Amino acid sequence: MPQLKILYASDFHGSTIVFRKFVNASLMYKVDYSIYGGDISGKYFVPILRRKDYFEAYYLNKKHVMKENELQKFVEKIENSGGYTIVVEENEYEKINTDQSYADRVFKELMESRLKSWLVFAEDKLKDKDIQLLLQLGNDDEEFLAGVIKELESSKVKYVENKIETLKEGYELASLGYANITPWKCPRDVEEPILEGMLTKLMSQVQSFEKTILNTHCPPYNTNIDLAPKLVDFKPVITSGGVVMEHVGCKSVRNIIERYQPLIGLHGHIHESRGVDKIGRTLVLNPGSDYNVGVLRAAYIVLEGSKVKSYLLVSG
Repeated sequence: MPQLKILYASDFHGSTIVFRKFVNASLMYKVDYSIYGGDISGKYFVPILRRKDYFEAYYLNKKHVMKENELQKFVEKIENSGGYTIVVEENEYEKINTDQSYADRVFKELMESRLKSWLVFAEDKLKDKDIQLLLQLGNDDEEFLAGVIKELESSKVKYVENKIETLKEGYELASLGYANITPWKCPRDVEEPILEGMLTKLMSQVQSFEKTILNTHCPPYNTNIDLAPKLVDFKPVITSGGVVMEHVGCKSVRNIIERYQPLIGLHGHIHESRGVDKIGRTLVLNPGSDYNVGVLRAAYIVLEGSKVKSYLLVSG
């Protein structure tokens, strides 16, 4: 019986080395599709001040001074952990640190530039292969990034959020990258009833739930894959037994899975909750994320008919 092979990952948050590993892993595993679950952009940028014969920057609350031949190593370190850099003269350095609207504009340009470079990289790697890269945004991503992906769409790279994408062998991919409200009030956090309405509308377009792949950035509530540290004033609660964990996933996603019973659920969002679970007949999984240390966490999945033939959580 024909099979469909997928490599799924999520939450790279700007780490170039992890994105490249993901694309290269899709070649190694010879998959049909690489599916990305969201949170593609980084969270910060570091302005690097150009002095007369050296450079300086503040990173992780520490001043870094480097010579010309040390600069690239510093830039790559930040880029691979998900941050952005920009080398500037003193007047622009001061403007970035005193004018928030200007700093926001610079940050936006850096996010756009890196994402474009990633998509060009993926297109080049996949051009002679029968593999597609299917992407959506996450709750941490700015909405304008969808336009960046759409601008560079091709036969190899596609933006699939908030629609049903028909895949080989009659499988259907239903994707949505929004999440329930988080303590950080991220750009694409929405209230649960709104999220459930969006998912209900999306699932109404599905032809066969038995062959549906549900790709939601947020995992379903009260599962093995939505556990995160309990926070009080943005700090984890720690007892004699260690860090207290709690379920933080989407109740709306769980409701949708219980109602429609898709074949499989692909989820991210909760970096530390790598694992699998089942809701009725639906297998749900979260490969986790260790983007900040340059490690790829992914899931290799083989579908056959209306069954999940096999799956493997992989790292590299």
